[in-house]
Amino acid sequence: MKKLFKDKEFFTTILTLVIPITLQNLISSSLNMVDNIMIGRLGENEIAAVGLVNQYFFIFMLCLSGINAGASIFMAQYWGRRDRNSIKKVLGLDLVLGTIASIAFAIIALFMPEYIIKLFTREAAIINLGVQYLRIISVTFMLTNITQAFSTTLRCTGAARPPMVASLIGVATNAFLNWVFIFGNLGSTAMGVAGAALATSLARLVEMIIVLNYSYSPQSVFRTRFKEFFNFNVDFIKSYFRTSYSVILNELVWALGMTTYSIIYAKIGIKEVASMQIATTINNMFMVLCIGLAAAASIMVGNKIGAGEEDIAIDYAKKLGVLAPIIGVLIGLALWISAPILTSAFKINEDTLSLTVTVLKTMAFFAPLRFFNVLMIVGIFRGGGDTTYSMLVQLGTIWCFAIPAGFIAAVYFKLSLPIVYFIVCMEELVKVGFEWSRLRSKKWIRNIIEDTEIVEVSA
Repeated sequence: MKKLFKDKEFFTTILTLVIPITLQNLISSSLNMVDNIMIGRLGENEIAAVGLVNQYFFIFMLCLSGINAGASIFMAQYWGRRDRNSIKKVLGLDLVLGTIASIAFAIIALFMPEYIIKLFTREAAIINLGVQYLRIISVTFMLTNITQAFSTTLRCTGAARPPMVASLIGVATNAFLNWVFIFGNLGSTAMGVAGAALATSLARLVEMIIVLNYSYSPQSVFRTRFKEFFNFNVDFIKSYFRTSYSVILNELVWALGMTTYSIIYAKIGIKEVASMQIATTINNMFMVLCIGLAAAASIMVGNKIGAGEEDIAIDYAKKLGVLAPIIGVLIGLALWISAPILTSAFKINEDTLSLTVTVLKTMAFFAPLRFFNVLMIVGIFRGGGDTTYSMLVQLGTIWCFAIPAGFIAAVYFKLSLPIVYFIVCMEELVKVGFEWSRLRSKKWIRNIIEDTEIVEVSA
């Protein structure tokens, strides 16, 4: 423990990455928080509708995150030896794959929105509101793809601040435009849910423009001409997918799991859906440090492995494995104490408010375990190039334990939301054993860029 806190280089590296990444995640979560607070003033139907639509966008974001995360593994290791040309090649492939996913999701959202909402609820009022919101935000899928791809590259090359600034301006834009379009200020017509969707779409456009502006500025290390995006060949694509397919599957498995949880909660009642939407939004504000720590860990470990310094990568992994649950305890305590205060910002009835506070306290209780598991899956193992193991653990714990247990508890035993959610969260305890064993084995270390070069040379 003493060695952990005496390592100044370790903490300097962590802070350099964690602070801007965490602030960016906090700002992005704030965008959702602003939306939910403002929409919450319209009523429970509106907040439930937006919450259910966000499950679809959530699946898209996790698919995109999988593509970006797969690219980031290569980028971090390539940056470890300052190979800029290979980073540009990875960025190009990242954008191509993200574009395919964006078009597919946007077409479904634009032309079949009612079918998506009906997966979650049969309430006509909520379906109508959800369709309005989803059709408008369908334009944001491509904007988000471009922003995320370039932001990932910036972070992996040590420029974590520009994406943070872009997110900050995006949130400010979203909050202002929400005020204008939702409630009809400055001469605008009051658009309600449709106004929130329009504000979000414009905010994402602003964020994308800022990220691209920096990426092509003189200080950027990877300014890329259009034709350089397509320098990859079939062998490189095969090498990418050998490492990245399990990351993409992992994100999709998790996203579909979270969506299935929403279906389970909807089986209990609409009040419960609204409660989970509010609780999840608040919890995400507290979990941003967890995601920031994991993202930083992935870059740090990947950089060291790419530079051939595997001993340092192992040392970093052990220290982070101790640090993560300690931070989780502190974050959990903060969430537990502040839950009643934060929920008071939402215009909901007393029953829904009480339910939301109870769920937030359950989230706080499991925070240390969640911090450790996210660090391992999203951070250490992913940065080390060991992506398949985490995917299998995620697949097993969610689909073989949490979802069946939650469904049985909600549908057959008719248990309350807090009890069902506690049962679902027991998945975190199951994961810990698998992740800790893998960390100690050191089997998670893979130099994927060396493997890629061997394949390309032999081809």
